[in-house]
Amino acid sequence: MAVALGALWAWSVLDKIVISYYARKYKPVPLPKKQNYSHEDVSIIVPTIDTESTFTECMRLWLKANPREIIIATVERNRTRVVELIEPLRQNADKIIIVTAPLANKRHQLMVGVKAASGKIFALVDDDVYWRVDTVVPYLLAPFEDAEVGAVAGIQSAEIPSERQDARVITPWEATATFDLNQWKVSREVHFAADGGCWCLSARTLFVRASILQDQGFADSYTQEVIGRRIVNTADDVVLTGLIFDRGWKVSIQNTPEGEVTTNIPQDHRLIYHSISHSLINSYAYIVWMAFGWNGWLPTYRGFLKRYPYCGRQVWAFLLMDYIGPIVDIYVYLTMNNDNWLTRTADIKDIEY
Repeated sequence: MAVALGALWAWSVLDKIVISYYARKYKPVPLPKKQNYSHEDVSIIVPTIDTESTFTECMRLWLKANPREIIIATVERNRTRVVELIEPLRQNADKIIIVTAPLANKRHQLMVGVKAASGKIFALVDDDVYWRVDTVVPYLLAPFEDAEVGAVAGIQSAEIPSERQDARVITPWEATATFDLNQWKVSREVHFAADGGCWCLSARTLFVRASILQDQGFADSYTQEVIGRRIVNTADDVVLTGLIFDRGWKVSIQNTPEGEVTTNIPQDHRLIYHSISHSLINSYAYIVWMAFGWNGWLPTYRGFLKRYPYCGRQVWAFLLMDYIGPIVDIYVYLTMNNDNWLTRTADIKDIEY
């Protein structure tokens, strides 16, 4: 037992050293003196169903960036809802195009949007994402000056309305989602600095060369993934990332405040509890190790709470999330053909053999 614990401690120390090294090594791509791409080259593509009321504000911010066009890819049953939400933006009607897909499936809707877009760079944007800073477009375009770069993603943080930035108001679910996005930022820049790779280029806001998505072979691979006889709707950004790498393209992570976007997060429970009562001793030992160990929670939480002090009362929720994460991962992998937990209701399409 002592040898095992010593080995775990040594591994943790080494892991901490490696992470710290690459975190310091990471550098975002600066703006070039002369850019070969501008806002006029950017087509925003937004797949949406069950569109939230915040869509109007999101659209307003995207339009403020003056893109070439915004392609809204929805389904016929949601078209009226979309038209209502963009009505306040009718002065920009010449830049807004609505297309419909036959299937409520994010991957299929995205490819319908791709066929309607005309820019050199496609910005794949979720329908609940805000571009609060005016520099998102130039900073996410900057890495494309390297002809080998096929896709670029930036910082993605939680959108917390000012009235909810209060320790007495914010819920554990909001605090946990905020913490998770903050941790993901650190993880991605470390992986990218280490070998130029990335596990997942999140499609909350992802800039991709048009030629990549317009390739029919790419489109077929992306839209025709089947698990358990069912056309897959989930993990679209993970699959997209893999296909980009498989075709020999490099990617870039622009973790800089100038390229930061924010996204809506749940205010209530959308997570599953897993009981730890079956082994209280092991649970307590795990919490003590993670909280006070070399690579423990305390330094991580200290940095997070410095930026989000109003989340301090919800630290217990972070502990829960870190504990059940591996369990949830296993559950997700075993139920990949069931995406009923999604916040948007997709159509189900099974493959008949």
